[in-house]
Amino acid sequence: MNEKLLICWDSLNKGSGEEMNIEQLKQLFQDKKIKQLIKHARSLYKMDIPGQQSPAYSFSVMHDVPMDEETEINPVTESSTVIYEGKGNDYKEFLIALNVMLSLIQSSAEKCIFIIKIAAELKYVNREVGTRFIDDLAKEVFIYAKKKK
Repeated sequence: MNEKLLICWDSLNKGSGEEMNIEQLKQLFQDKKIKQLIKHARSLYKMDIPGQQSPAYSFSVMHDVPMDEETEINPVTESSTVIYEGKGNDYKEFLIALNVMLSLIQSSAEKCIFIIKIAAELKYVNREVGTRFIDDLAKEVFIYAKKKK
């Protein structure tokens, strides 16, 4: 399998300093250990951030497609900032990206949806890491989201 997970933040205002904010968030989480990142994600997904409507985010599983000159596949738009691209092999790097996304998404309901969907995609890309992520966080989020309805 040559799939990889791609997580992007689609900004409505490209050049509004959001890219710098994303880099600052990544740096903030960089020194944390895996357990600290999971604990932080547990506190973030329940938190609503007041403010304006969030820009969109997107994620997808990319399949390595042979590229020829006539076929160009680019899922990243000009207004997108890539938060994560990989196979989940570096669990800490994935958790850093997750925490960045949870810091950017404003609604706790949207955060729960994001975590549940990303867990399914990650399990497709990397079964072992996907299962670990489900055990570490996604299962808890699923139960929380069910109770909230």
